[in-house]
Amino acid sequence: MEKITIQICLLLVFAFVVFFGGSALVHHTQEDKFCSVCHEWMDPMVSAYHNDVHGGASKHGFKAKCVDCHLPHDGYVGYIFKKAANGASEVTYMLFNDAKDKAWQENRKNRDKFTYDSGCLSCHKTILDINSSNQNIDDMHALYAKFKDNSTQKMNCVTCHKNVGHKNLGKILYEIKHPPVGDW
Repeated sequence: MEKITIQICLLLVFAFVVFFGGSALVHHTQEDKFCSVCHEWMDPMVSAYHNDVHGGASKHGFKAKCVDCHLPHDGYVGYIFKKAANGASEVTYMLFNDAKDKAWQENRKNRDKFTYDSGCLSCHKTILDINSSNQNIDDMHALYAKFKDNSTQKMNCVTCHKNVGHKNLGKILYEIKHPPVGDW
């Protein structure tokens, strides 16, 4: 009986550590500060993020976390799985490649692969209510609603909002590869 009690206690301690330790790990790895500690190549992305309204540069002071946009929010299991897959992919890339050689500007064309509508819609909940004072905005969001689940002509939030989250990132990345000459 005593052996079973010890085993149950050890199992409970293990479960406690996994549950709360895992939760703390997930929480700690959500911020730009975590990623940029190891990845100095992320400095341009972080800088552009801090200059954007989603990075705290708004009059309201709102600051989205990296994972708010770059991980799916459809369910906890999918979120954790994608977070782990992204982490493994980034670590592997960093071990075998020089991030400075990556075509970051070209990679921006794939933004729909690493920016999730579920993240946008978790904050912008009423965006599809089509109630803007601007008819063009209503028309475009109605078009998005029509094609967001279409397999052949799929639309994402970033189909139109190409620079969301990272103000002037294209310019910053361009100037890294092509430094400006003096002040004009």
